[in-house]
Amino acid sequence: MSAIKAVVFDWAGTMVDFGSCAPVRALKTVFADASVPVDDGPVRRYMGMAKRAHVIAMLSEAEIGEAWKTAKGAAWTEADVDVLMEALEPAMQREAEATAGLIPGALDALEALEAKGISVGSTTGYTRTMMSGILPRAAAQGYEPAMVVCAGETREGRPAPLM
Repeated sequence: MSAIKAVVFDWAGTMVDFGSCAPVRALKTVFADASVPVDDGPVRRYMGMAKRAHVIAMLSEAEIGEAWKTAKGAAWTEADVDVLMEALEPAMQREAEATAGLIPGALDALEALEAKGISVGSTTGYTRTMMSGILPRAAAQGYEPAMVVCAGETREGRPAPLM
């Protein structure tokens, strides 16, 4: 019997979506559609954060904030974040579903842990809506963690230990 009782994995880039491509594609699309194109760097810099916090962190970067101001004629506001998030939910859902294949070795790791009586749970920076297409696809491939905690379901997101 192992002293370890449970292991908690992230989703994108850890168990599914090798390279974490879905959030990069979705965020770049949403910002481009808002006339503020962004590179991979600022998108990847905040990976793992809840998506709303991720968007705010990107907008808070000087270069992106200035690009927003130039494109929109004013600095970004919380209302702008709301609009971006409305567009991001379906974009993330589409991209996440398209990249929901298990990463090579993920199922082997899961089976090895379960064989030792270790429970497997998960957290994600994705909202429950964003996960709606991923969960059944992952289950069809054999990955069904005992617990899935999504962004917005706890008082604080990662890296706080509440998730």
